[in-house]
Amino acid sequence: MKTLRDGLTTDQFWPSMHAAEALTLTGAGDEVRTALQPKLPTVEDAQHRCGVARELFRAGDASAISVLWEVLASEDPYGHGHACESLFKIEQIGDGVLLKQHMNDEKSPIKQLLAAAALARHGDAEARRSIHHYLSGDDDNMARLAVWTMAVSGDDSDIAAVRERAKSITDPRHKVYFHAALATFGDEAGSATLQADLNHKDPLVRVYAAEFCGHAKLATAVPALTKLLNDEDLDVRIRAAQALCMLGKSM
Repeated sequence: MKTLRDGLTTDQFWPSMHAAEALTLTGAGDEVRTALQPKLPTVEDAQHRCGVARELFRAGDASAISVLWEVLASEDPYGHGHACESLFKIEQIGDGVLLKQHMNDEKSPIKQLLAAAALARHGDAEARRSIHHYLSGDDDNMARLAVWTMAVSGDDSDIAAVRERAKSITDPRHKVYFHAALATFGDEAGSATLQADLNHKDPLVRVYAAEFCGHAKLATAVPALTKLLNDEDLDVRIRAAQALCMLGKSM
């Protein structure tokens, strides 16, 4: 908890949002609201506004979602992708009209995918097909993003498709997303490789592995996660702390 509270006050923006997410998951949403509510009116960067609004909503401030709709409706495309991603993470689609518009905007494939991910969480069949299209496509980065959405909200019906696409992925920063998805689906090999990723030399790999060891409820990862509380990378420490708190609640 000390790691998370320290992370919430860091001047590194996205790690501080990750710490806010983790604190809410541990039941400390009141601390998050106290820290972030004064910040929201002062943040000008649209992507950062999405991050603060998302974590305030997650922590119980329902009014904060208005910022996400505002950014999503803006003519400036800068924050659109982050708004779609945030709505996906907090499982909100409103009436779905704006998200549908962004899902059909072929000028920005990443935004399309994130909008589809938000809609798919609410049973949109077309959106789900779009995610699988990107998973099976030739673009490894888009496949990575597609499998990330599956790791968050998919189910074991996706295992075969994820396993097949994983065969052609070589970049460790991409592979960890596949390990995470398979682990959350209960795949033993995926669970083993995700835990091995906790020791990877690349901090970005360790960050994601730590986060999803918690979501996958991998109690066997506790010793390695505890070690990561002293990692040199702040975001690794925050995600390890988050996973340990999640595992502590489920054990």
